[in-house]
Amino acid sequence: MKRETSSYERVMFYMGNLNPLYFAFKIRVNNNISESELKEALLKVQKKHPLAGIRVEMTPDKKQFITTENVPEIPLREFNAGETDWKTAVNKELQTCFDIFKGPIVKASMIKRSGITDIIIVFHHAICDGLSSVIFLKDLFLFLADPGLPVNPYMEAPPLIELIKKDVIDIIEEKELPGWIKDSKVPESKPHEEETLPWPDFAIHNWSFPEEQTNKIVSFARRNNVSVHSVLGAVLLRAFSLELNKKDGFKEVIQSPVSFRPFMIKEAKDYFGLFIGILKAEINCSMERAINEMALEIYTKLKSQLDDYEPLTGYYFFGKYFLKNIEDPELFYANRPRRPLDYDFSLSNLGRIPLQKKYGDYEIEDIYGPIFSAINGEIVFGVNTHQERMFFTCTYDKKCFNYATASRIIQKALDIFEEITG
Repeated sequence: MKRETSSYERVMFYMGNLNPLYFAFKIRVNNNISESELKEALLKVQKKHPLAGIRVEMTPDKKQFITTENVPEIPLREFNAGETDWKTAVNKELQTCFDIFKGPIVKASMIKRSGITDIIIVFHHAICDGLSSVIFLKDLFLFLADPGLPVNPYMEAPPLIELIKKDVIDIIEEKELPGWIKDSKVPESKPHEEETLPWPDFAIHNWSFPEEQTNKIVSFARRNNVSVHSVLGAVLLRAFSLELNKKDGFKEVIQSPVSFRPFMIKEAKDYFGLFIGILKAEINCSMERAINEMALEIYTKLKSQLDDYEPLTGYYFFGKYFLKNIEDPELFYANRPRRPLDYDFSLSNLGRIPLQKKYGDYEIEDIYGPIFSAINGEIVFGVNTHQERMFFTCTYDKKCFNYATASRIIQKALDIFEEITG
């Protein structure tokens, strides 16, 4: 496979060369997996999903392509269990640059102990999102459980803009072009040298809820006619407000990635790729408001944006029009002004992920992710629910946020979860 990158992919590659734009999953398996077994399963997933085995090419006329030609196998690194715990290993892997011109831009590592294997997979965000990475993980375990399973590769990996349903495109194209395209002027492309930024050193917190507590949170959401995501967001906002309050720069704004898969053609159901957008909501976090009130506000605001095809409309117009008449997109991006962080944290909640408890001889004990390379002062929460248990991570640059403060916020959130579920 070889094709030109979309505007969406290209800006992600550009940004990922300035700071790590990666995310990881850590899966603990109750059995020993050999290096050869894991390498063989990784190779099969790479063969099945084109974007799991690509590299980037640049042409003299400033065009950018991705190709599966002459790409090495997904690298596998083994950490010494006596020297490195899984969070240290994830941190190291998030700090290690991908060579996008060599590829692939997925990598794996493992930590083996007696009867236990921790698998760590790191993805470049330019090629996939959290839900797509779950497809990768599901196939990985299927191939581990049954080495004879046929690969059945996808031959192409179309970008998002080519996978949106026609009836959705018809609605979008009736909308007016957003001002940032219609009224924008191409900035003067002066020669630009990006500032060399220190590679972040990440702090990673993790915790989980057992099945009983997870079900209580789900029940609380149902009783209040809101989503679980909005409940998680409300609890975290309240915890932030209790710890930071207004004078410390608390903005009362949550950012949430949102999947575009409901708007895509049915053939793309199991595609591995980058199919997400970003929603933000400003929420009244006054102490007199109950958690269910805040959750309803989050749910209502995010749902209204989705019902109006936001932010899909913006991404569609971005992909179709944004780089028209731009001869050097990387120089163009370099000359665009940087936006300040305008939200308190990002909450990436995958919901229930379709992974089994057991694959052949391999039983999954826990799965943490997505674990993001939080940059530029971000604080990112990753959540997934596996086999009725909810798993959380919180990541940030150690230079941008205080570990003790983060620990207090998390404890306040845990206390609030206990209060609302009784």
